Amino acid sequence: MWWCTGNSDSHQITSGYQNCGGPPECEAVMMTSDWRSNVSLARETAGVISERVFSGRYLPGQVLAQSKLSQELGLSRTPLREALSLLEREGIICIDAAGRAMVRMMAGSQLLEALVFREALESAACKLLCGQLPETVLDELQRLIQQARTGDQRSMSRFHLVLLDASNNSYLQSFSGLVRMTEEVILPGHGRRGQALQNSLIDLTELVLALREGASGKALQHLSEYFDKQLALLDNPERHSL
Repeated sequence: MWWCTGNSDSHQITSGYQNCGGPPECEAVMMTSDWRSNVSLARETAGVISERVFSGRYLPGQVLAQSKLSQELGLSRTPLREALSLLEREGIICIDAAGRAMVRMMAGSQLLEALVFREALESAACKLLCGQLPETVLDELQRLIQQARTGDQRSMSRFHLVLLDASNNSYLQSFSGLVRMTEEVILPGHGRRGQALQNSLIDLTELVLALREGASGKALQHLSEYFDKQLALLDNPERHSL
């Protein structure tokens, strides 16, 4: 079974990796018995819901009615609740005392703290990787920067995910949801497009060059400058106190 997780309604596709018939941003997620043997139904369901958040189908602050989700995805409430709990732990949704699920909103101090925390995570990754990254990974990082120049916000998040994944550190890798939420959903909503996006890419380009050279200090400097620009987008005086 396939589920379309773009901006169109969910529907099944009978076979093959093919266009789901929805808009270009529509992505298909395959649900097969082979996959279920490796990934729990809850984890699989969490992946479908998170892709809907990252694609903009579910917006920050939107309530996710469990009855509707259960019907759309064709599964019982138990695995759905488990999936929502996973997403809450990953920071993608929040669940209130009444059990109501909502796509997480980040504003003010919450977003500032998330970006400062991410800088610490990626600084740790850079220290582990500096001078150690194979050319294939460095080339992939550069390719993602070129894609991002066209305005592809997902390429921005993929850049940071490749960096964390290359560290081979499971703790750093566990924050992929936070990376995608901030890079694909939150920051674009704060005006990171056009020249602001291009300015951010300059720092990432210099970061890759420093990693290639094995210059740890320069890499950390350019990473810090990148996050300074993201914080500046918030136009919040609190950022100066962090």
